[in-house]
Amino acid sequence: DFMSHSISVILPNYNGSHLLQENLPYLVESLGNILNEIIVIDDCSTDNSIDMLRQKYPDIKIIASESNEGFSATCNKGIRAASNELLCIVNTDVRFTADYFQNAIKYFEDTSLFAVKGDIINYPGDISNITTIETAPVLYFKKGFLRFNHGIKPQDSEMTGKINQHFVLLGCCFVCDRKKAIELGGFDEIYSPYYWEDADLAMRALEQGYRLLDRPECRIYHKTSSTIGTTRKKWHRQLVSYRNKFLFTWRHLYGSTDWALHIVFTFGNILTRWLIMDWKFYTALVWAVWRKLTFGPSTLNT
Repeated sequence: DFMSHSISVILPNYNGSHLLQENLPYLVESLGNILNEIIVIDDCSTDNSIDMLRQKYPDIKIIASESNEGFSATCNKGIRAASNELLCIVNTDVRFTADYFQNAIKYFEDTSLFAVKGDIINYPGDISNITTIETAPVLYFKKGFLRFNHGIKPQDSEMTGKINQHFVLLGCCFVCDRKKAIELGGFDEIYSPYYWEDADLAMRALEQGYRLLDRPECRIYHKTSSTIGTTRKKWHRQLVSYRNKFLFTWRHLYGSTDWALHIVFTFGNILTRWLIMDWKFYTALVWAVWRKLTFGPSTLNT
């Protein structure tokens, strides 16, 4: 019975007052009579997010950061503050369907389950203008890197390790077991300010022997390019994503063969990328090495 579970909804927010006003009613409706708390962690917004929440949603718990810390650190504050059995970590640009929580929570009778993620219905502006529906992507190894793609079938990809066949990209909304999230250390802040941290958390859960589920009936609507895309320049987003792809690959590669291929492809790129003036590759590689050498552990358990 899904009503026997309790859930803490964690909403990281940066200048998302308009998104919160649009989407919170759908969240409240979907939670229904489930025992819940909603925690908004504000990442040093400069808009009226906090004032709006205090006025319109006085029951929502607000944690206000004094500096802008990025997605992982912001979510980890919410994980620490949460008190219920399950967590839903969700972006402010997500609109819940009425039966989302009813559909997701029932699977947690399985004590080996870490997280449930559903279909993400993307729309750029008007919710009637649906562009894509994201289902479970495949994690695969190609040209020296771990990658994920929604259009590749497992049998057609260069799979690396059996574990990746059970991979689920958690994305902008998922429900997970809070105790397991704390045990795993939450999101690793080495990926801050954004990108790849959800893929890393999913892989670490699998490596600990936990299960991930992708359930198409757990549907949410996602307003694309309405959070990071509005606050960060494209070149910076690409650079961070490239850096974090290095970090993710270095952490989760399996076996000497894959490592050898990664080294060969990386060295080949070092020798040739200057020909196409790809400064982002060199910057991302140096940045990733520096990050790996100097970054401390996640602060979730400190």
